[in-house]
Amino acid sequence: MLSKSTQERIKNEFDHGITTTSEADISSVMNQKEKAFRLSRHLGKATDDFKLFWDLLCDYKSGAYKEVPWKMIAAIVFSIGYLLMPLDVIPDVLPIVGFADDITVFGFVLAGFAAELDSYRNWKQSRPSLPDTVSGEEEK
Repeated sequence: MLSKSTQERIKNEFDHGITTTSEADISSVMNQKEKAFRLSRHLGKATDDFKLFWDLLCDYKSGAYKEVPWKMIAAIVFSIGYLLMPLDVIPDVLPIVGFADDITVFGFVLAGFAAELDSYRNWKQSRPSLPDTVSGEEEK
């Protein structure tokens, strides 16, 4: 369990991060796909959320899904970018607790955008045959 002050520091980083995220940051994060997926293994149960976030970014960037507020895209970009930063509120090099803040950031996105994520999930499941957005490759 994170201390109240640590949770507050993480929340402040999150709030600041989503206000400063730009369209260019989407590409920057997505260009680090291999590293992001490797690090996502440390998220435990939030690994599935990471995959959903990644899919949403791919669909947003391709134009396939635009029914999402910019603040949510910024929050997802920030959450993945935060995962990619080794030196954040709790440095990732610390055993056991190093990814606790990363998981907390993912939790902020899940809590703050639950309805929008459900809408995206439903949209995604209702589509018959989609490109594989996780790998970024089209089916042939």
